[in-house]
Amino acid sequence: MGKFIVLIKLFVISNLKNNTYIKNRIFIRNIYLQCFKTSNQNRGIHDKKSKNTFIWVYKLSDLSLVDGGPFKTKTVCAEVLKIHRSTVRIYLDTRKPYKNELIFSSTSLSKEELSKYAVPLKVWLVITGELLGDGHINYDPLKAPGINGRLEFTFSSKILHYVKYLKFDVLNSICTQSEPTPWPNPITTGQEPTQYWFSSKRLINFNQLHSTWYKQINGQYIKILPLNIEELLTPIGLAHWIMGDGYFSTYTVKLCTDNFTKEEVVVLTKVLANKFGIDSTINRRSNSKGTIVWRIRISKSSMDKLILLVSPHMIPEMLYKLGIKKQD
Repeated sequence: MGKFIVLIKLFVISNLKNNTYIKNRIFIRNIYLQCFKTSNQNRGIHDKKSKNTFIWVYKLSDLSLVDGGPFKTKTVCAEVLKIHRSTVRIYLDTRKPYKNELIFSSTSLSKEELSKYAVPLKVWLVITGELLGDGHINYDPLKAPGINGRLEFTFSSKILHYVKYLKFDVLNSICTQSEPTPWPNPITTGQEPTQYWFSSKRLINFNQLHSTWYKQINGQYIKILPLNIEELLTPIGLAHWIMGDGYFSTYTVKLCTDNFTKEEVVVLTKVLANKFGIDSTINRRSNSKGTIVWRIRISKSSMDKLILLVSPHMIPEMLYKLGIKKQD
């Protein structure tokens, strides 16, 4: 508006010298009216948007709209969610999840758009295999219910290539880009690492997963075999179970199921047979503490079937766990 007024004044001064101002009075008035009209129209558009803008809030746990939404104002949204209004303003339309739980948007988002912020299906399949091994969910709904769960993994330093593949490739969408943590730390101890550890981000998705894989026993959460493990386990999961916690011995594959009970290990052998047609037996052994544990031994007659099933989902460096030598 100010720029138009300056132009009008310059036009007036220029034309007074030629006595043409009076002749162009109508022209000047029309410019001014048009400027005023445009300004009002723009203000009207802005007001219309502000009145009709809604706040859509989606839960990343199941990609659903938060109860009560969409909200008419940031204030109402903040009151319902019991957060500060400034929080709504900061996260609105940034597509950055609030506490890895909520997405704030001024437009309705489709399931396809929301799926970009959810845990990909392949990641879930991989997680099943890793949790059958040494994978762990760090979450305590009793002592720290406000802190979301996270996945934690510890592997031998001998398979650092697999650790990096798992963290930076397969689980990239749920992990940071920081390097895996060595133990012992060579910088502070001067010793070569024997293990590497890394974790995922803390996500609300892993809270429910914890209730599937863990049971409270004597005040502690103990990992158990999910009741729907036959549904959860896929060739991808089986491949990662072998890469993470299996080994090749005496012409066949053995799976370390030390953390599960004998009854649970028997269930796993039945899943392998029923779902994949892979025969196996369980072997009894004593661990370093003298406790009796049970491991799965794949039958030699099923090795060809196992290799055909899981080798497409394994990196070349880990094929030795199937008794296959890496090709140069």
